[in-house]
Parts: sequence; C-alpha cells; structure tokens
Amino acid sequence: MKADDPRMANVDCAIARIGYLYGQTGIQIAEQWVVSHIEALLAVTEGRSHNPAAFPGFGEGTADETARRIIARLLDAGWRPPDADCLDLPATPNEAS
Repeated sequence: MKADDPRMANVDCAIARIGYLYGQTGIQIAEQWVVSHIEALLAVTEGRSHNPAAFPGFGEGTADETARRIIARLLDAGWRPPDADCLDLPATPNEAS
C-alpha cells in the first residue's frame, strides 16, 4: 500500500504506517507482528517456567490470548476480514436458519 492510498485511513498502527511508507507489503508487516508476538509468548512461557510471577503485566500467556493480540495488530494495520460472500456465508445470521 502506498502513502496516498485511501485505505491508509484504516491503518491505526503507527508502526504499520511506517512499514507501508518504507515500501513493506501487508504480508511483510503481518509476518513481523506474528513473529514478535510468538517470540514474546515463548519468552514469557520460558520465564514463567522458572518463576511463575515473571512478566506480571503480560496477561495469561495463552495461545488464545496471543491469537487475539495478533488479530488486533492486523486490524490496526489495516487488514479487514473477508466479505461474507467470499466465504460463501449468509450476510446476516438470520439467513442461516
């Protein structure tokens, strides 16, 4: 995405904006976020194996929590879920019944 792309209005994350400005693709930015969150989870898990009170501000340190953090970062970086049509799902829950 280029700096003048109107979709940049969807990018809330300053770090992702900088990545786009320096020519990184959305995939490259996503890879960086995923790697950093997995590395953080591994470091916290290792630290807590020696001292259960380590990293008190990190949160639960679960895979689910890490997945939520990654998704939040991707959304902040301008990623959006696919349209329901793309997934061949009904547009509203009422249509499913």
